[in-house]
Amino acid sequence: MAVPAGGGAGGAEGGGRPVRRTLPEKLEYLFATVRPPGGLGREYTHQEIADRAAEAGEQVSASYVWQLRKDPTKNPTIRSLEALAKAFGIPVAYFFNDETAAAVEANLELIAALRNEHVRGVALAASDLSPESLQAIMQMIDRAREWEGLGTWEGGQDAGADTRPDHPRPNQPR
Repeated sequence: MAVPAGGGAGGAEGGGRPVRRTLPEKLEYLFATVRPPGGLGREYTHQEIADRAAEAGEQVSASYVWQLRKDPTKNPTIRSLEALAKAFGIPVAYFFNDETAAAVEANLELIAALRNEHVRGVALAASDLSPESLQAIMQMIDRAREWEGLGTWEGGQDAGADTRPDHPRPNQPR
């Protein structure tokens, strides 16, 4: 998945504060990440985004979506940004607040990864494993990423931490 410069991993640079990006960069990220259901991995068209906004009760034209996506000098109205937010299914604060944008992007990246049936299978199979087993799997994934020249994965939480609230592993008392 192509991610614009400064994007990805929640839009943070080096684990610090989120990177400030232009509206076209944020829109490019949304188009690259949010995909239509049954769309075989393709991006939404500008018309489909305009249609989705209209279905949510907001108006924005396909040509204006294109202009906002391509022209950093455009100064959109709040109504236009609300329409885009509804079309992409994100909070409008994504366009105004870098911390919100980082949190939204982290969730969108997870959703994008889970589109892959093999990734989904691994996640579901690992969901009831102990923290120790999850740590071992993360080490195997790091080794596989190393073999494929991808580097160590540094996203998310500590793989050894059980973040499931009140969710004991099978055969363990509550």
